[in-house]
Amino acid sequence: MSERNEISCDNEQAKPTTALAARRVEQYKPRYTSSYDDHAWEVAVELPGVKRENISITVEDEILDISANRRFELPEGWRPLGHANEDRGYRLRLDVGPEVDESQISAELSDGVLTLRLPLRDEVKPRSIEIK
Repeated sequence: MSERNEISCDNEQAKPTTALAARRVEQYKPRYTSSYDDHAWEVAVELPGVKRENISITVEDEILDISANRRFELPEGWRPLGHANEDRGYRLRLDVGPEVDESQISAELSDGVLTLRLPLRDEVKPRSIEIK
């Protein structure tokens, strides 16, 4: 049975603001957890209120880059009472290393959590060696 290991990050530090569609959007590093076993890494990233079409995932030079934006639209005539309904940007960059098979990475968004599966290359998976 393969052992499962977990790592988590709840560091949600504000980054410098950027202009997005003529609106101020704060950039945050989203909370995430990661776990791995003998076959793959799995990363779960919290992106509350973000729609699928507002998420970008790329892999280049062994860096997984996740960018997302939450747009909040108030109905006409409504005024916000707090800050919970502000636009928000998220950015997470993770070094996946050479052991991940970048062509097999998959992603799924459900209930504000983006789950990525990063399978390991066959040559780095543990295997049994037959003794002759």
